[in-house]
Formats: sequence, structure tokens, C-alpha cells
Amino acid sequence: MNRLIEQIRIKEVASYDSTGIEVNLNNINYIYGSNGTGKTTISEMLRNSDNQKFSSCSIEWKQGGSDIDLFVYNRNFVQENFNIRNEIKGIFTLGKESTEILAVIDGKMKDVEKHHERIGNLENNIKQRKEQLDILKTNFSNQSWDLKRKFDGNFKEAFAGYRNNTEKFMGRCLDEAENNNSELFNIEELKNRVESVFNGPQEKVRVIPIINYDSSLEHQSIFKTKIIGKKDIDVARLISKLNISDWVQQGHRHMEDTDGLCPFCQQDLPVTFREKLDDYFDETYTEQIQILNSSIKQYKSDTLSFFERYKFLINEDIPFINKEKIASLFEIMNSTYKENIRLLERKATEPSRSVELSSITNYLEQVKSEVKQANIQISELNRVIDNIKEEKELLVRDIWRFIVEENKSNYETYISNLRRQNIALDGMEKGKVQQEEFKKKLEEEAIELQNQLTSVLPSIHEINILLSSFGFKNFQLAESEENGNYKIIRENGEDANETLSEGEKTVITFLYFYQLINGSNDQDKVNTARVIVIDDPISSLDSNILFMVSNLINNLKKKVRSNDKNFKQLIILTHNVYFHKEISFNKGHGSQKLNDENFCILRKTDNTSQITNYEENPIKNSYELLWKELRENPNSITTPNIMRRILENYFKFFGNVDVNEIVEGFPDEVKVVCNSLLSWANDGSHHVNDDLFVDINQEQNKVYIEVFRSIFINSNHESHFNMMMGNIDSEVEKSGAYEKANKEIKEALAQVAVGEE
Repeated sequence: MNRLIEQIRIKEVASYDSTGIEVNLNNINYIYGSNGTGKTTISEMLRNSDNQKFSSCSIEWKQGGSDIDLFVYNRNFVQENFNIRNEIKGIFTLGKESTEILAVIDGKMKDVEKHHERIGNLENNIKQRKEQLDILKTNFSNQSWDLKRKFDGNFKEAFAGYRNNTEKFMGRCLDEAENNNSELFNIEELKNRVESVFNGPQEKVRVIPIINYDSSLEHQSIFKTKIIGKKDIDVARLISKLNISDWVQQGHRHMEDTDGLCPFCQQDLPVTFREKLDDYFDETYTEQIQILNSSIKQYKSDTLSFFERYKFLINEDIPFINKEKIASLFEIMNSTYKENIRLLERKATEPSRSVELSSITNYLEQVKSEVKQANIQISELNRVIDNIKEEKELLVRDIWRFIVEENKSNYETYISNLRRQNIALDGMEKGKVQQEEFKKKLEEEAIELQNQLTSVLPSIHEINILLSSFGFKNFQLAESEENGNYKIIRENGEDANETLSEGEKTVITFLYFYQLINGSNDQDKVNTARVIVIDDPISSLDSNILFMVSNLINNLKKKVRSNDKNFKQLIILTHNVYFHKEISFNKGHGSQKLNDENFCILRKTDNTSQITNYEENPIKNSYELLWKELRENPNSITTPNIMRRILENYFKFFGNVDVNEIVEGFPDEVKVVCNSLLSWANDGSHHVNDDLFVDINQEQNKVYIEVFRSIFINSNHESHFNMMMGNIDSEVEKSGAYEKANKEIKEALAQVAVGEE
């Protein structure tokens, strides 16, 4: 495939809306459209695609084709190249004098093309490698992002700045994998540190005071001592035997208020009984009672004070304290204390009783242990708060170290594949640079050889020959005094630029363009590959020149199809049906589209340009349609107009032959019928028969159709008549066809005459 432009897109300019159009191009492209449908906008975009006006439009080049020269002929080309100034920039072409140098140049340019193809292949391979690298990157990015989603709830503080961008997160994963050698912690350890560093208090916490309690208060010997009176008193034996010491002691306290009566039975007591009791409850007894009462008081006071001092462990929210456990322990200790108080109260009323208190020491030790653990954590918290910035940085680094470990297998696979792809890519890019250097060197060598041969003189000669063949003999090109330029002169040598007619200017502009695409304004680019765009080249030209221009364009088509090293692609835009027919007709294929062709019609609907692609030539020209109507409906009232237009199209427009001259070659008796056909055709095609009725009957139509056929036979164009009417195997033999046709006409005339009688 020679084509270099794959597709063009036009939108948001002139009559093209925001949707615009897309045109997929082939080697040879025909775009038909009426005036004002947007053809010039397409050609101008191709000519000036860098213009800001066409910023929404684009050209999609084939791989490696964007450096190809693009030549565009349109009305703006005419205006730019033929203005008031007299001199025209010359076209350099290769000289004819050295076939050996030309052969060397061709060889070098073929080598350039080979390197160009290699560069294109390498660019394609490089593109594929880069696509594979993108896939690798995307896969690793997705794998890394899956870890982010998995641990985001736990480590969102460490992911700050990376939580909403997959590419940035992947980049951090790569950086940490290469540089993070921190100690590896498990997930639970990191979560606990997050609670402390990020979620814990940001102010220091007071350490819980040491818990002190004198457990010896519970084990005072006085609580176990049986306090009784003096044993060597005669009443002591009785009191001890009856075990009524506490009862007697209570009565002894009340004797002072009973006036010698027993406080229990109110009987008179013996005179010496009081003295005996006083001796029994002596100073030792009294001292023990005092010690007992004092010990009970101290136990109550110190224990209640302990509860009061440490009730904050229950009432306040202290970090790291198991408040429920502490409350449960204090409840047990308080219950134990109350039970001990009941025992001591009985001891106080019954001193001779021995009691043993339940200890709260075991529960107290558990409280102390809880407080100790809490204080350890409080101390760590306070230390972290004192170094909060460093602690956060350390924790973030440790979290990323954990992510690196979780992502390890993905990372190793990615790096391995990345290294392999990069090695291949690096080799391809070096190969491309090398091929570009080879290509550049060959191009420079070819340019150096071309400089020995290039000249503007051959293009002057070629254009003047074409001008003469087109019938323009009153002006021609000549070499300007300014080296490398042309000027237009009349036959007498006067400058003709300002006196050219529009038709003359159009002709010479197209010939200039035609010569330009075979050379270049730039001496260094006379032999480069190029894409040709031609937009309505036959405006202001008559029909004769239309065929000549068509012939030149058909020559360009042949060059494109012959894999010419310079001509790679052709795009033709026109509004002229006849011109379209001349350039798009393929002998032996008719309207069928060839593999290297592309047919489009450009239309404007509601002031918006739209384009349609076709699988065959969509321009069924009016000439073909006229024959079709004549074949299918020969008895129509429009038959006169159809015949006239066929004769004018075929003999005048396409052959520049006067039909009347053909009629002169008929015998006199047939000539009358031929002239009547022409008169009837002209009358039937150029007048509205409001007051004239033309009776069309089948016999009469048959006569005129035979006359119509005989015109083609008499002018040696019978084969064209048979082809267009579908009579490929015509009964009219080539030898004697003329005489047979005349005979048939005479017979038909005779039948008509009989019918009229």
C-alpha cells in the first residue's frame, strides 16, 4: 500500500459541526460535492493543518509518514502563486543530461526507502513494546492498589497523600521497595502503634500514684487475744468455769449506778463483791481493752482512707486501666472490709472472743498489677508524645515496610518483566537511531548529487509545451532575471502577469502545480515522496481543457499505481460530474470500485457538511442515465430530450463533433429523416408544448430510434450504441451495417406512410 494518510478528521470549522466528519483514505480518493459543501475546507486543512483555525481537525498519518511532502492545489494556491508581482518562484527538476548520476540517485533513494521502512517497523515495534510496558505498569499499579484498599482502614494516616491516586501509590511502593530496610513488624504490632501514635491522646497523661496499704492492720495480735480478768481471785474460778467474763464485765461497768444492787437481778450484793470484781478487772485488762479499741479504730480509719484515696481508679477515665476489673476488685475488698468490721464490733463487745480478719492483700496485689501495667503504657505514651514527630515518621516507615513485604512477589515479577522489556526497547531505539543516521546520510548524498543536476529550465520547457498543447500560444514562461524564478511573457516578450484572463491564470496555475509536484521549489526536495491533493482544477475552463486536465490527472493515477517512488497518494475533490467521470472511469470496470480507490460524496444538510462513503462509483453521470431511460422507456414523451442530450454529450462534449456534419454523410432520402429527428428532438426538449400536441406512437418512435442508431453507425460508433443499449451481440453486422440500417429506415418509413393513409 502506497497511502500515507490513513484518515482525516474535520470538525468545528466552516460548515463542519462539533461532530464533524472522518474520511478513511485509500491510495486514490475521489470526493464529489456541489459548490459550498465544504471541499475547499478539506483541501485547505490539508494545506495548512498547523493553522490555529484547524485546531480541532487532524491528519492521521501511516506509521513514519508524517515527514512526507504534501502538495495541495486549490483556489488559495492560485491566489498565493499568481498575484500582482511579475515573478513566480521556479520549480527545480532533475536534469536529463546524466543518466548515470540519476541511476545512482535512484539507488540511494531506494536504500533510503528501505531504511524508512525499517524505521517504520522499528517504530511500530517500539510502540508495541511501550504498550506492553504500559500493561505491566497498569497490572502492578492495580496489584499495589489492591493492598491500599485492603489496609486503608488500618493505615490511612500512613497512606496520606497517596489514597486517591493509583499511579502515585504505585510510585511510593516502588520507592519503598528499593530503599526501605526497616525492621519488619506484624500487622497487630503496627495496629497497636497506630492506636498509640495516631489515635491515642496527644497530651501527656499523669502516672498513677503508687498504692500503699498497711496489711499488718489486718493481723494485729489483739484481735486474736482473749481479754479476761485476773485469775487468782476467788471469783475468777467461777467466771472462768461459766465463761461469763464478758457478761460480768458489762455488769461491772454498770455497778456504780445501782447503789449496791446487782445490775442484772437487782438483789443486794455482798459487801466485798465489788472489790473482788475490781481486782478481777485490773489494769492489765483495762490496757488490753484500750489497745483493742485503738486497733479497731486504726483499722477502720486506714482502710477507709485507702478506699478514699484510690476511688479515682473507678470514677475517672484513665488510659490503659481496665476499669471494670478494678471496680470488681474494689467491690470485693469493700465487702471483705465490711465483714471484718462486723467481727471487730463483736470483739469489742466480747473482748474474750478471739477473731481473725479476712485479708484484702491478694485483691490489692491484683489492683497494683493493673496499675503497674497501665503506668508502663502511660510512660510509653508520654515518651511518644515527647517525640511525636519522630514516632510518626518511624511508624509510617514501618507500615510501608510491611506493605513492601506484602507486595514482594508482585514487585519482583514486575521488575523482572520491566527489565526484560526495557532491554528490548533500548535495542530497538538504538537500532532506530542507527537507521535514521543511515537514512540521513543517504539523503544528504542524494541531495548533493541532485544539486549537480537540478535546474528550473526543464520545468519552463515542460510547462510551455503543455500550454501550447492546450491552445494557449499568446503567452509562455521564461526564466526570470532573479535566479531560480519564472516570469510570464507575451509573444513579444512583454510581462503578461497582470493581463491574464481568469481562464489563462487557472490553466497556467494548474500546469505550474503539475510541474511542481514533479519537482520542487526547494532544490533539496526534488526527489521526495509526496501526497497530492487537487481541489476543482477545471473551474473557469472550457470542456476541451477539461479533458486535457483529466488526462494529466489520470497520468498521476498511473504513477501512484505503479509504485512510483515519489507519488504515494492522490486525493481529488470536484463538483463537476463530467470531470469526475473522466478521472474516475476505469476501462473494463465501469462504476466498480477498485481495491486502491475510495469514493465519497460531500453534502450539506441544514448548513452542516456530511460525508458518505460508497462501495462503487456513486456518480452515475447523466450520460449513462440518459441511455438507461432510452433503453427502458423508449415511448416516453421525454424521448426527444433524451436523444438530443445523448447526441450532444457524445459527439459534441466528448468528441467535439458536430452532429449535423454526420447527418450530411447520409443519403438524401435518409438525411430528411435525420434532420426531422434533430428538429423534433430540439423542439421537444426546448419548448413547453402548451398549445401543441405531439402525438407519439410506437411506429413513429421506431423510425426515429432507427435513425438515432444509424447516426452512430454512419459515424463508425456502432459499438458504442450497442454497448449503451445493451446490444452486445447486435444483429447488425459490421460489414454492410450502414446499408442494412438505411434499408430498415426506408421500410419503417414506408410502414408509417401506409398507416397515415
